[in-house]
Amino acid sequence: MDVRRIVNKYRRRGTDDLTNESFKYNLLTARDGVIRVKDIEGNAFYYTIEKIPFFARIVDPTLGVSLLNIHERMQNFPRLADHIPAGKASDLDETYAVLIGDFWDIDPQEVFDFITDFDREYIDTALMPFPVVDATDEYDRVTTRFKQHSDIHNWYRNPEKSINTVGEDFTDVAERGNPGIRMYQLTHIELADLLWYAETTDPALLRSINNWADTIVDSLHPDTDTTDDYQTTAETPTDTITIEDEVLSVLGEEFQTPDEVFESLPGMVQTETTPDEVHDSLELLAGLGIIKKETRNDTTEYNADTGTVSRESVL
Repeated sequence: MDVRRIVNKYRRRGTDDLTNESFKYNLLTARDGVIRVKDIEGNAFYYTIEKIPFFARIVDPTLGVSLLNIHERMQNFPRLADHIPAGKASDLDETYAVLIGDFWDIDPQEVFDFITDFDREYIDTALMPFPVVDATDEYDRVTTRFKQHSDIHNWYRNPEKSINTVGEDFTDVAERGNPGIRMYQLTHIELADLLWYAETTDPALLRSINNWADTIVDSLHPDTDTTDDYQTTAETPTDTITIEDEVLSVLGEEFQTPDEVFESLPGMVQTETTPDEVHDSLELLAGLGIIKKETRNDTTEYNADTGTVSRESVL
């Protein structure tokens, strides 16, 4: 039911919403994961919610090394430690364990014990001390986890414009201040999707993707004034979960009154809204054609039947 609730927020409006950047950002923030297409049969997409694995949370929190090999683009970055052998510890490990443990709400001692099991180096960045460990197979497993089914590329439209949109969205956030770990995660996932598409379908796009990847890595240089030293928790959301999203998550095929919709909302959501706000949201969604509205015997009811879903999503 938890998985269905997440997906139902967006599938009723069409499967394109599952790839919307704001949805991905919110899902990363709320669930530490992202929806991926893992199989395709005809027009049916089979989705999974891939969580960020523990290895990546500790060692590759921006997902950049696993998905885009960004450490290879950091050759001119200052080194905080060229090599620390497994089993040895340093003050850098302690500093990093506190920062990353705080971000993920993981015991810093657990972070410390995990990362000191690897041969590693630390690169200085504007975001935090950036570790790179000697564990190619582990990075590859993260890559495999986030790769989508190759046939998803057949649904791409105007990928060149998408590349520029991803890069421009990131730079817009960076110009306003620290992008934060979540924005790097989102951007690296978006660019990796486009990179895999270009590698298999349109290699001419690789230059543009690589140029944007360089721009994003440059924002991590310690001489870039985008954040206070080692600030990892500041985030700049591109959108927030709205009452309309919550309403869509509980609407089904059966018609419901506004009061019934309100009662169907999770308790935490009910405490932060009112029945009148739910009614206004239902009216807004109906006016946009996102949901269906009917009035019978002076009673107005709503359901999620829009007829706008163009491709079936199957869990």
